[in-house]
Amino acid sequence: MELFYAHYPSLEDAFVRRVQTRRSGVLSRWLVVCSSSLLAQRLRERLARELGAAANFYFLTAGALVSELDREAPGQPPALLPQDNLRDFLIKNLLAEPGLNRYPASRGFVQAVKSALRDLEDALAEPDVLDEHLRTAPDAVLEQDGARLEWFNRLYRRYLAAAAAVPGFRPYQQAFERALQQAENSDFLHGFDEIIFYGFYDMTGRQLELFNRLRALYAVTVFAPYLKHPAYRFAQKFFETNWLGAGSGENVDRGHFGALGKSGQFLFASSDSAPQAGVHIVSAADARGEVFYAAKEILRLTEKEGYRLSDIAVLARSLAPYQEEIQRVFAENCIAFNGSFSYPLSKFPLGVFCLNLFSLLANGFDRQTVLAVVSSPYFKPAQKNVWRRQAAQSLASRDLSQWRDLLPHGPEDDTSFLAWLEDTHARLDALARVRDWAGGAALALAFLEQNTDVSQLQGKETEIFQTVCEKIKSFSLYASIRPTVQPGEWVRELTDALTGLSFHETQAVRGGVTVTDVSRARGLQFKVVFLLGLNDKVFPLITPEDPVLRDYYRYVLRDVLGYWINQSLDRADEERLLFFAAATAGTEKLYTTYARAGQDGKEAVRSLYAAELARACGLDLAAQDAARVSGRLSERINQTESEFLTPKELSLSFILHPETAAAQYRRAGLWSGEKEHTLAAAAALRQSGALGAFDGVVQSGAEIFAKENAAGFSPSALQELGQCPLKYFLDKGLHLQEPDDPLSRQELSPDRRGTAYHEILKDFYEDLYQRGLTHEVSDAAALEYLERAFEKHCRADGYRLFGIYPVVWELILQEMKEKLSAFVLEDLHELGPYTPAWFEMPVSSEPSEELPLRLRGIIDRVDVDGVHKTFRVADYKSSRKGTKDLASDFFTHLIFQPFIYVWIARRLAAFEGYESDGSCLLSINKGYVRRDLSADAYRRMQPRACGFLKQLAEMIQTGTFFISPSDLCAYCPYAGICRRDSFKSLLRARKSAASQALEEARR
Repeated sequence: MELFYAHYPSLEDAFVRRVQTRRSGVLSRWLVVCSSSLLAQRLRERLARELGAAANFYFLTAGALVSELDREAPGQPPALLPQDNLRDFLIKNLLAEPGLNRYPASRGFVQAVKSALRDLEDALAEPDVLDEHLRTAPDAVLEQDGARLEWFNRLYRRYLAAAAAVPGFRPYQQAFERALQQAENSDFLHGFDEIIFYGFYDMTGRQLELFNRLRALYAVTVFAPYLKHPAYRFAQKFFETNWLGAGSGENVDRGHFGALGKSGQFLFASSDSAPQAGVHIVSAADARGEVFYAAKEILRLTEKEGYRLSDIAVLARSLAPYQEEIQRVFAENCIAFNGSFSYPLSKFPLGVFCLNLFSLLANGFDRQTVLAVVSSPYFKPAQKNVWRRQAAQSLASRDLSQWRDLLPHGPEDDTSFLAWLEDTHARLDALARVRDWAGGAALALAFLEQNTDVSQLQGKETEIFQTVCEKIKSFSLYASIRPTVQPGEWVRELTDALTGLSFHETQAVRGGVTVTDVSRARGLQFKVVFLLGLNDKVFPLITPEDPVLRDYYRYVLRDVLGYWINQSLDRADEERLLFFAAATAGTEKLYTTYARAGQDGKEAVRSLYAAELARACGLDLAAQDAARVSGRLSERINQTESEFLTPKELSLSFILHPETAAAQYRRAGLWSGEKEHTLAAAAALRQSGALGAFDGVVQSGAEIFAKENAAGFSPSALQELGQCPLKYFLDKGLHLQEPDDPLSRQELSPDRRGTAYHEILKDFYEDLYQRGLTHEVSDAAALEYLERAFEKHCRADGYRLFGIYPVVWELILQEMKEKLSAFVLEDLHELGPYTPAWFEMPVSSEPSEELPLRLRGIIDRVDVDGVHKTFRVADYKSSRKGTKDLASDFFTHLIFQPFIYVWIARRLAAFEGYESDGSCLLSINKGYVRRDLSADAYRRMQPRACGFLKQLAEMIQTGTFFISPSDLCAYCPYAGICRRDSFKSLLRARKSAASQALEEARR
C-alpha cells in the first residue's frame, strides 16, 4: 500500500500529480473511492479541466462500492431492510420483550437506541466478544456500571437476529459480507489498473474492513488528509493506527492554507498571528443579515472583481437555519446556485393537512384542528366553505359531543358538516381499533383519498401526496414483525412515520454558487468561501454523550476490544477539523459571519472559532471599522451599492429619499404610473396639513350614510362613530370582517352573559306583570319566580351549549344567580308607582327636521305608571360605565341609549297619551346601581344632543373619517391598519376641523 498524506489543498495537488505521472494513457482504468460524493465530483471536474478528459476514471463512495460488488455477486438476494419506520417498529417491539423492557420505549428513546445500534453494526462489533469481556475482564468501572451495557448487548444480539429474520428483507450486514466475498473474484475490481482511497480521515469499522479486504487483494494507494497540526487531533489516532500502521507514508503537504496563508499555521496552534487581507469576519444582526451580506458581496465579486459564480461557495455547519433565506434572497438577486435542502413533511401545507386529518381523533376534535382541516385548500368536500363558516361560528371548543350540541340542527341548516364529523370519528375510531396492519393501511388510505382534493396538487405536492400514500401502504409490512395491532397503535405509528418523512428540494444550476454544509464540503476548494454561522452552539456543534452507548463503553469497544468506534465527545475535536477544512477551502478570499441575535430575537454569542480566527489573522473584532451588517433594512440598503440592489430594495432606497425618488426611478428604468401614484401617496402622508384621502376622507360618504340610514342607526353604532370615526368606516363602510371572539372553557363571554341576564329578567318581569304581582310579591316569592326564569335559560347541562367545563359552569351559574337575586329585590323596591310592562321591545323612528336620522334599537324595558300616564325607559347594563350624570355622560362617555330610546319611545303609537318621565340605566354586575335621566334633564339636553348627533351624521355624509386613538385601540380589530402610530397622520387628525369640532361639541 502506498500512502500520501497532507492537508486537503496539497493532497488534491498530489493526487493530480499522481495521475499525470503514473497513468499510462486514457484507456487506463482507475477507481477512486472517495469519502463523499461532492469530493468525487470535485476531483472529476479538476481532472477534466487540467487533463482535458476524465474518461475511464470511476469515482465511488465506499457505500456505492459495496452496492456495486453486491450487485455483481451471483444470485438475486432480497431487498435491504430499510432504515425508516419499519426498523423503528422492530426496535420498539424488541424493547417491549421480557428482559429488554428496561426503559419506556418513547419515540426519542427508540431513535437514540437506533443510532447506537447502527454504530455497533458499523463497528462490526460481536455480541459474543463483548459478553466474554463483561464476564472475564477485570474492569472497576463496568463492575459498577455494567448492567446497562449488558442490557444493551442483549438487545444488540436480539436485534441482529430479528433484523435477519424479517421476511422479504436482509440486513445490510449480509449485503456487506456478500460484497467482501465478491471482492476477490470481482471482474469490476480486476478491471482497474489503479485503486485509490481518497479523503478519509476516519472510517467506520465496516469501511475499514472493506479497505483491508481490498488492500489484501489489490495494490491500493491511499491519499489521506492529515497534518501535524492541532486541528487534526481528531484524525491522529486513526491515521497512526490504520494508515501509518499499514506501512510508511509520504508527507506531500506544501503548506497551502488558502486565504489564511501563514495564519493557518497559527490557528488553534499558538499565540502568533499573521494578518491576511483576504480574511473577513463580519457581524450581522441575524441569520437574514448574514445571507443578505453574502448575496451582495457575491454580486460585487462577480461584477467588479471578475469572479465566476462557480468560484464561490456558501458553507454552514448546518444549512437548516439558512436554507429558506438563501433560496429567497439568491432568487431575488438572480444568483444561480447548486444546493440541496431537506424539509420535514410538516413544512409543507399539504403535509400539515395530512397530519391534522389523522390527528383529529387524538386531538379530541379540538376547534383549531377541525378549522385547520376544513379550511385547507386540499380538503375535498364541496361544502367545505359552508362548513368552515359553521365551525368558525360554533361555540364548540373540543369533543365530538360539543359539536353535536352546538352545530345547527334545523331543517334549513346544513347538517352535512356534523355528518362528516361523525363519519370521520367513526373511521378514525375504527383505525384505532383495527387488529391487522394491512386492514389499517386500507382504511387509512381510503380515508386520506376520500378527504383530499388531488386536483389542487401542484408541483412537488404530487410527490408529497404519493409518498404519504406509499408510506401508508408500507404499514402492511409491519405484520412480518408483529401480526396484530394494539389498541390505538396504528394511528400513533402512522403519525410517527409521517413526522419522520423528509423531502429534498434541489437547485442544480451548472456554474452556480455551491451551497452546502461543511461536512459535505470536506476537501473542496473554491476561490471564495462564505462561512456562515460562527455562533456559540452553532459552530462548533455541542454533541452530548450518547445516552445509550456511553463513552466509556465506546472506549472499551475501541481501545480494549479493537472495534473502530468513536466516542461521542471526540466530536469536539472533529468540529475543529471541520472548521479548519472549511476555513482553508477558500484559496483567495474567506468571509466568515456570525449573528448578534438568534431566531428568537435573543442575543446570540459569537463562536470561540470566530475569536480564534480573528486572533490568528490579527483582526480586532471590537474595532470601530469592523465589518458590521445592520439589523435595519434601510441601513443595509444604504450600505449597498445601488447597482447590486434588487428592484424591491431599489424602490425602498428611493423612498428613503422622496425628494429625489422620481428621478431615481427614471434613471433606473423603473418609472411607471403605479410608481407615480405611490410616490404621490407617500408625499401626502408626509404632509402636516388638512385631512386627505389617505386619512379617511372618502368620496362615497353620502352613499354610506344613505345605506346605513335606510336600516337605521343604533346607539352602539353612533357610539362607535363618536369614539373613532375611522373604526366606524372600516366596519360599516368597508365591512371588514372582525376576527372571531376567542373561546374559553374557563368563562362565559361578557356578551353572552349579558344576553342571559336580559332573557331571564324579561321572563321574570313579564311573569309578574301578567299575574298582576309586580307590587304585591314578597321577596321570597320573587326569588321563586326568578328561579323559574333562571332554570329556563340556564340549565344545569347548559355548559354543553357554551363549551365550558361543567365545574366552571356551576360556579358561573351560582355567581349569576346571586347577582340577579340581589338585583331584582332592590329593583322591585325602587319601582315606585311604575310597573315593568314592555320587554325587549324593537323600536325605530323616522328622520325629522330636528334629528335627520332614522334610529333603531331594542329597548330592554319600559315601565308604565297607568295612573299618571307616564312611562320610563330602563336599559340594563352588565357593567357600570360613566357617572351618575347621564346628561353629561352622553357627551363625555358617549352613552347614547338613555337619550335615544326616550326620543324613539315618545314617537311610538304604543305610548300615545303618555308623557315621558325620562330613562334610567340599571347596572347588574356589581350589585344594583341605578342612574336616572330625568324628564327635565332630558328636555334641557335635547337641543345640544340632537345637534351632536346631527354633527356625527354630517361626518358620515361628507365622508370624513379619521383616527382617534384611545385605550379602546387595544380591543380594536383594525388597530394594525389605521396608521395610528404614524406621527404625521395623528397630527393631521387631531388638528383637523372635524376632530376639533367634535371635541368642542363633547366639551
